[in-house]
Amino acid sequence: MKKFIQPPMYRSARAVLPSSIPSSPGSSRGRSRRQWSPLLPEMSTVRAIQLLLVTIALVMLIVNAFHLLPMFLAMDSNHHPSSSSSSSSSSSGGGGGMADRPRPGVIGDVVGAPDAMGMHHGVHKNLIVHRLGLLEHMEKLFGGKKDDGPSSPTTTTTKTGGGGINADDANRSSNAVMEVTGEVRSPILPNHPTMQTNDESSGSQSQGGSRDVIIERKLARGFSGLPMNRTPALLGAKRGTVECDVNVDFMAYWNSPQGIRDESFVSPFRVETPNGKRKYVTFEPDGGGFNNIRMSFENIVVFAAATGRTLVLPPPRQIYLLNTVTSLVDFFPLLSESFKKRLDVITSAEFFALEIVEGGYLEVQNKTLREDLVRLSWGCESVPGAYDCNMMNRFLRERAELSPFNDHVCLIFDEDVMKTGMSPDAILSPKTKRYINEFCRNRGELYYSKLLDANVLHFQTSDVDHFRLLNHFYTTIYFTNPAIDNYYKRFVRDFVHYNDNVFCAAGKVVQLLQDEGRKRGFDVDEEGGGGYSAMHVRRGDLQYKEVVISAEEWYNNTAKLWRPNELLYIATDEKDKSFFDPLARHYDLRFLEDYFDKVGLESLDSNLLGMVEIAVASKGRLFVGTWHSTFSGYICRMRGYYGVSKMSNYYSFRPRRLSMHKWPSNEKANFEAREWQSAWLGIDGDDYILHDLEPNSNSPIGPAANISLLGEPFPRPKYLSRGFSGLPMEKSPALVSASRGKIRCDINVDSLAYWNDPQGKRDREFVSPFRSSSTAGKRQYITFWQDAGRFNNIRMAFEILMVFAAATGRTVVLPPAQNFHLEYGDSTVDGLDHFYSFENEEFKKRVPVISMAEFIELEAKQNGLIKLDPEDYIRTLKLSLSCENLKRSDDYCGKVFQSIANASNTVTAKIGDGVDGATCLIFDEDVFRNSPRNSADFDRFCGVSNYSDRYWAIVPARSTLCANKAPSSRHVQTRKPVFYTHELAEPDIIHFGLEYRLLSHFYNFIYFTNPIIDNYMKRFVRDFIHYNDNIFCAAGKIVRSIQQEAIERGFSLDEEGGGGYSSIHVRRDDLQFKEVWLSEDQWWSNTKEIWKSNEILYIASDEKNRMFFDHFAAKHDLRFLDDYVDMANLSTLPKEYLGMIDVIVASRGRAFVGTFFSTFTGYITRLRGYYGMSKYTTFYGWNPMKYEMQKGEFFASSNEFKREYPIGWIAIDGDERVFRDNEDERNPGDGEVASSDGEKSANSSMHGIRSLEETMINALGFLPNEDGEMEVAGDGTSLFTVFSTDCGKFQHWQSYLLFFSAMRVRQPGFITRVVSGCTDEQQQEARDWHQEHIAVMSNRFRIVFTPKFSDITGRDGEKTGDEYKYFNKPFGVKYYLENSSDFGWDEKVGKMTAVEDKAAVIIIDPDMILLKPLTTDFSGSGVEFWQPFKNEIKRKQKVEPGSPFGQTYGLGDNWRKFADTAGPDSPAHNIDERTAIAHYQVGPPYIATALDMHKIVRRWAELAPKVYNEKPQMMAEMYAYCLAAADVGLPHEVVNSMMVSQIDTYGEGWNLIDTLPNNEVCLAGITPNRMQNHLPMVFHYCQSYSAGGVSFYKYMMDDDIFTCQKPLLVEPVDDAMSPEKGHPPNIGRGKDMLLLKRNVFATCLITSAVNEALRFFKLHHCNDETSNKGNELKPSS
Repeated sequence: MKKFIQPPMYRSARAVLPSSIPSSPGSSRGRSRRQWSPLLPEMSTVRAIQLLLVTIALVMLIVNAFHLLPMFLAMDSNHHPSSSSSSSSSSSGGGGGMADRPRPGVIGDVVGAPDAMGMHHGVHKNLIVHRLGLLEHMEKLFGGKKDDGPSSPTTTTTKTGGGGINADDANRSSNAVMEVTGEVRSPILPNHPTMQTNDESSGSQSQGGSRDVIIERKLARGFSGLPMNRTPALLGAKRGTVECDVNVDFMAYWNSPQGIRDESFVSPFRVETPNGKRKYVTFEPDGGGFNNIRMSFENIVVFAAATGRTLVLPPPRQIYLLNTVTSLVDFFPLLSESFKKRLDVITSAEFFALEIVEGGYLEVQNKTLREDLVRLSWGCESVPGAYDCNMMNRFLRERAELSPFNDHVCLIFDEDVMKTGMSPDAILSPKTKRYINEFCRNRGELYYSKLLDANVLHFQTSDVDHFRLLNHFYTTIYFTNPAIDNYYKRFVRDFVHYNDNVFCAAGKVVQLLQDEGRKRGFDVDEEGGGGYSAMHVRRGDLQYKEVVISAEEWYNNTAKLWRPNELLYIATDEKDKSFFDPLARHYDLRFLEDYFDKVGLESLDSNLLGMVEIAVASKGRLFVGTWHSTFSGYICRMRGYYGVSKMSNYYSFRPRRLSMHKWPSNEKANFEAREWQSAWLGIDGDDYILHDLEPNSNSPIGPAANISLLGEPFPRPKYLSRGFSGLPMEKSPALVSASRGKIRCDINVDSLAYWNDPQGKRDREFVSPFRSSSTAGKRQYITFWQDAGRFNNIRMAFEILMVFAAATGRTVVLPPAQNFHLEYGDSTVDGLDHFYSFENEEFKKRVPVISMAEFIELEAKQNGLIKLDPEDYIRTLKLSLSCENLKRSDDYCGKVFQSIANASNTVTAKIGDGVDGATCLIFDEDVFRNSPRNSADFDRFCGVSNYSDRYWAIVPARSTLCANKAPSSRHVQTRKPVFYTHELAEPDIIHFGLEYRLLSHFYNFIYFTNPIIDNYMKRFVRDFIHYNDNIFCAAGKIVRSIQQEAIERGFSLDEEGGGGYSSIHVRRDDLQFKEVWLSEDQWWSNTKEIWKSNEILYIASDEKNRMFFDHFAAKHDLRFLDDYVDMANLSTLPKEYLGMIDVIVASRGRAFVGTFFSTFTGYITRLRGYYGMSKYTTFYGWNPMKYEMQKGEFFASSNEFKREYPIGWIAIDGDERVFRDNEDERNPGDGEVASSDGEKSANSSMHGIRSLEETMINALGFLPNEDGEMEVAGDGTSLFTVFSTDCGKFQHWQSYLLFFSAMRVRQPGFITRVVSGCTDEQQQEARDWHQEHIAVMSNRFRIVFTPKFSDITGRDGEKTGDEYKYFNKPFGVKYYLENSSDFGWDEKVGKMTAVEDKAAVIIIDPDMILLKPLTTDFSGSGVEFWQPFKNEIKRKQKVEPGSPFGQTYGLGDNWRKFADTAGPDSPAHNIDERTAIAHYQVGPPYIATALDMHKIVRRWAELAPKVYNEKPQMMAEMYAYCLAAADVGLPHEVVNSMMVSQIDTYGEGWNLIDTLPNNEVCLAGITPNRMQNHLPMVFHYCQSYSAGGVSFYKYMMDDDIFTCQKPLLVEPVDDAMSPEKGHPPNIGRGKDMLLLKRNVFATCLITSAVNEALRFFKLHHCNDETSNKGNELKPSS
């Protein structure tokens, strides 16, 4: 067996100071003392003097250490057993010289004073650094090191992290954690992991290629720890050891002993034990696997330890998935003296021996029961019988007091609540309450005071429904004193760890992996980890099937993480190792079974092998686990205990790959799905850790975190016109001499500057004609209340005011500093000048801006405009600096504005939305000059519907700017136009108060009748009212970071520097328009076709729960603003900037989907317009308005703000007014786009092509917004149409045709194809086809895959080898109903939880096409019911609970022959022949409420195999349906006219066809959805049809009919019914012209339907070169 030696023991990824220098063969530092002596005679005098000086300095250092270091010796040295090659030379005193060491050349070690070396601050750091400098000098003095072999070190310890201070660590003093070591050990250098001791004096040589390398063992845990001055709990502590036949102490993450303070800790929550009699905690182990048991047990251990109760261990028993009977002591050292010092532990046998006897707490009189309990206490089973554990559980539940603690509540320990017995609400501080609320979230709060008195407190945690504790102890138990909270986290870390035999075995495996890794060139890190990486692949009975993925997915999701030639250790329950072949093709894999013989695992209890795997995986360089697996979770926690970087932990499930990299938000979290950083971060300190201790860094699959890695940006276009928003330069005179703006930033982000700076010459010289000439030289003002809404409301009002000011030449007075109503709580900025820059000289020429304080100082004195007395002046001046918008406040802002409004020369503007209705503001030069109006075009803008008297002149009035009222009857849905007149230019102050809100877009509210001025003002807002450079700088860094990733994936940017990724804004907070408040499923289903494969999606959202975006994360890498906190220095910016940064980043996406009604989304769309992006790249997530930006209104003649409008940015550099966009008629920008070689190519699109949805409009007149409206039928019914197919291509083309017909007739609701029995390859092919060709028709068209159901099973239960493909229908539909989130089937409660009363399911066949929408309403005049008897059957007209509908089929009552298969008690036996024929001879379409249909389908699936076994025939499943309906008591209303199929059968809707005029028969078939005739709803083309020389039979169709190369079908001529054209069907001479008519209808219908679908296919998926549009193909000869 391989000899194992001491591995590396250094544990910190932060700053580390060495206690020794590693020796190396042949180096001077590696020589013994006697090897040094020959050097002395050869020294020169200078060298001798140098040596003497160094020796003196060294002696002085040691003497100083004697005086200084004892002050810090409270911390014990960390002793460990020495290896065979080292001696224990530590002492309790001062320093030891070289003679005291077995490794000569190590100079200046301060033995017995490890605390100094453990402190990374102050004088101690300086002493150690000085010592290292002496060592370096000594090395140089004696000739340095020699390169005697490959194992020689090439760097000094002062340059590496291998026990020294590396370049990064030396600068991290605030985060560095120094560690204590008792004995001096040689650290391994990370850059030279193969360093091997070859010291002659050691007397030993490593065997088998292993190395005796030992490094420091540290108390503070790398990235998990705190600086030593913040970890008082570590004083006196030592790192634990592992009892093993080889030294594997590096596996011990715990402390043993703990620090002095922990060793003497006494819980304030200990129960009173009068007369020394103990109180107990008993519990039942969790019924799940071992890690579930461990989680539950940790909760109970912490509870028992905190309360001072004796913990009673349950009897040994077999654990789920483990092989033998085990006890918890087999896994954890629960009976060790150190553990029992903290927590008294006894066995169940000991407990019953004490407490069921006379005088015991649970005294038992019954001898038999007492004997049973004693017997069970030695071991029990989880199955009924004499040793049933439940016998003991029931006894304890009856006799002990039951704990109410479970994982639905959080248990709170607070000393004041416990001691006083007062209500927590009355005694706890607001801060403590807030912390408790954040901890508990939506769980109930249970305070420990309620559990004080019980003598025996029993946890019935095997009760999975009520009292399970399937959560981590640190997420369920909360101590309001953080020092105590951290104590119990340390308690679990240091005591509830696996036994040494687990870590001994694991350590041996780790060493073997690392030895092999070293040979491949991989370092072992300073923690003794790494050299390989690890995975945990859970494949067994994990209930979360979405995370049980294929090996190909494992490879695809993790490939970028692994290094070339790196070993991958895989911990797994997958027995078939061929499963991992897709990984083995790329990497060398290792499994635990590879090491059985090498480390002697066969001698280890097999129950412990899983724990060994956990320990081995925890030491990998990187680890990737299985989401939802507690096994993976515990590996992550152990890695946290070791202090590894958070960036080294991943999950394979795409939506959770980076979960461990972020500080968690536990809101709505599944706590047990993972472990949380609060279990290990900073737990040696005395404070709660409320943020991450480790900065973010780059991940191969995560967002870029290093701005220095960004390449140079693409050059900006030289032309100024903005893509699709601009005009050719010859039509853009405003751009002459203009330049594109720039952004002050430490990197180049100028591509984000959509504005011009400077503006063109004409704009710079522009003077508004609306300035008052009579007030020349006199300053006039605009004052205003800040809007009370959120920031985008404030912004909209502010833009209107700035345009007003720019037009009138007035000075804008900013309101006093006050709180902004943003999403982030109280504001840290309080003025608009924090967001916009008003100091630009060009801006100040256009609009002067001053603060309210400046205004008061200028105008509130006796010679000013508002003339306040001295006392009011002082008070108002104070409020002008800062005020509150609360009337009850002493600092109410209204006092300032009231002073302004009361001034004699102030006019209060009554424009906007107020009590008198809405207004629009008109600037007309003729009106302003009191000249006759020449312009009358404002009516369209304001929405005036009657020309006469459609405006009101402004009349001067003191303190009013208003309109004369006119009869409202003349103005339907209008705004009142308000004209700015010359008289209104006279008042010194125009004040905008609270009575009217300016909640509108400036371009929809203010209208300049001169289009040149109108466009100037739009440019003014674009070029000046933009966020400041700090905001754009941060946003630019994020944009460029995402784009850098995108470019590496093969995505390109547009010429404006946008694109590469796409973006979404999801508003989830208090938006009042609840109809757009979409679920996660709706967001994904409504948008998924917009995104490109492998495209990064940037999500701007107020939704804090990232699980909301799992659907997106399953297909795309997601990026959020908080991914870039460090990279973009977001923490240094005001938090109010974050929303603005989100806006900018989202605006640069290739495609953008926003939230309708959200002004946040609206501003993003406007910015996209400023950038010149195509309207076809902007969407809304709400289906009814999905395409609103593409086809909606160009402007709004109202003050509404549900969206922004292109009139605000289209063609605004020109001099003409536009009322529609012309993107469809032209190319972007100048009409030309610069190519890469500098030339220009015409007819190229800068921002993408027209959307597929738009071509649908052109092709079919199909309006995409109707798609969202049709999710629910007109009567409010939710319809779910479903059809079943196999995976063959034959039903592939039928499915396309069915979906197309559903789109053509606008079938409401959702249509789902259920596909059964696909291979993985077929499933991917079908899914891709659906996504590319079907999903574009409608977001409501879906595909679902199920297992194969067509195998035939005989009566003996064995498969016969034959198939009956029609089994797929009942079983497939059942699978769909019970697995779709639309219905929310809950197997436990046996009902659908998400179904409304008005939800209906329709089952059809794939070879059907819809002629009319299928609904639940059959009350129309064209409906014909089945009436088989003389006396008419009274039929219901609508589907409702208890009344399903179906199409008449000629089944008679034949299904009754199979009633015995339903069982002797089936209600089907009670159905007579008449009832069977009247209500049960039905076939598809079947229509029923969702609940009724589910009842039928469940029974249908049960009966179909039985009916088929009774009589194998094609119709078996149809008979089974009828039987199932009868069995569950659901008679059907039977309809003839729902369908036509076979031309010579009864009970179908052929009567509707028979009445058609002969000359309309073929036309009715060609355009069934446009004719006025009554037609059936469905055509079932299961027969052959022929007319006019054309025949159709579905089995003669080519499977690849829907391809670009296939020609169209030949169709019958329109007059196929004429005698000379007719083709009599081959149906016998007894049939007449009616059969011919039916044949013509059917042939015309099916051939034209196929051709229409083919044209649609070719239009959208083929180009002109590949598309065959000829009518050549005949479906049958």
